[in-house]
Amino acid sequence: KAKFGTGLEMCKLKLTKNQLQALEDRFRDPSTSDKILIAAFIKEVEEVFVLKGLHKDPTSEAKTYQVKQKAFTLGVLPAEDMQELEILMDQLAMVTQKNRVKMRRFFKESDKGIKNRVKQSEFRSIMAILNINLNDKHLKLITQRFGIPHMGTKLDINYSAFCDEVEALEVRKTTHFASLMQRMRKQFRKRGARGIHGLATIFRRMDSYDGNNKLDKAEFIEGLHMFGFKVSNTEANQLLKAYDRNNDGVISYDEFIRGMRGSLNSRRLKMVVKAFKKLDADKSGVITVDDMQGIFNAKHHPKVISGEITERDALEIFVNSFDGTNIKDGRVHLDEFEDYYSNISSGIDDDEYFVRMMEKVWGIEEYAYES
Repeated sequence: KAKFGTGLEMCKLKLTKNQLQALEDRFRDPSTSDKILIAAFIKEVEEVFVLKGLHKDPTSEAKTYQVKQKAFTLGVLPAEDMQELEILMDQLAMVTQKNRVKMRRFFKESDKGIKNRVKQSEFRSIMAILNINLNDKHLKLITQRFGIPHMGTKLDINYSAFCDEVEALEVRKTTHFASLMQRMRKQFRKRGARGIHGLATIFRRMDSYDGNNKLDKAEFIEGLHMFGFKVSNTEANQLLKAYDRNNDGVISYDEFIRGMRGSLNSRRLKMVVKAFKKLDADKSGVITVDDMQGIFNAKHHPKVISGEITERDALEIFVNSFDGTNIKDGRVHLDEFEDYYSNISSGIDDDEYFVRMMEKVWGIEEYAYES
């Protein structure tokens, strides 16, 4: 007990008698009144530096500090580079899935205390160990997308975010996931373009992330249920893993919609571009809904022909298809026009039928000469 007081004095701590008595009472050895539990005292002193609130009230209940980490943001690449990166990521997913390789384990072994990041040279070496040889262009694209600031001039690579994306792509290549998507596509095709458009409308209404086209798992599954598609917990987890590319618990429903409907093949895309060019008389790259209404011939709409809807209904559906999107003031760009026809295309199996429909609706010809 005497040594305890002397030790505090040697540390240049000027305590009053009452303060010293309070410390002795708190750390007194229960088995003998003349000894102090020095280990317990030192432990509590050290905890003041790592536990919240103890410096103000040492007798209060300790709360561990929560270190706020800045959320990692994926790098934005130009459209051409992004397309090239997506092809590369898809190839990597094919290799890792075929060889049943878990890249994350190899990266963690090289992670030298800097959580979830490795140097570019280390990244390339690990990929080489997995028999994946990256050229300079590939490494640059990956660094632009997954780079994270370093103390030096070079960016490190956030291997956790990189592995999240590769693993999401791996899920999409499994037979179980392919079977699930095939079953879902069949149901969408029964409803034609209104099916895809209807689901997209439901998702947009549920978007609680400030219109950034993302939903959490519960909202995403609820949206599918509202549409009339039931999925099991296992299937829900598969969808979450496949479309939660950065593992943040939210799903890009735009990416899901694109995956469901597929893209226009070259023949169909050519007809869509031809129709857009006809509407874009001033070659500004922008057309208006009014321009489209003036030329749109609803008489040859598939559902008008079948008697399901009237010409007026078809025109109304066409115009409303652009509502709730990013289009402002009735202005439509080529990519938005392509999106609309990608939805239409998802419900039409025959290329010939799609081409003839476009010819009649917009008054164009597939093989007409263009100056």
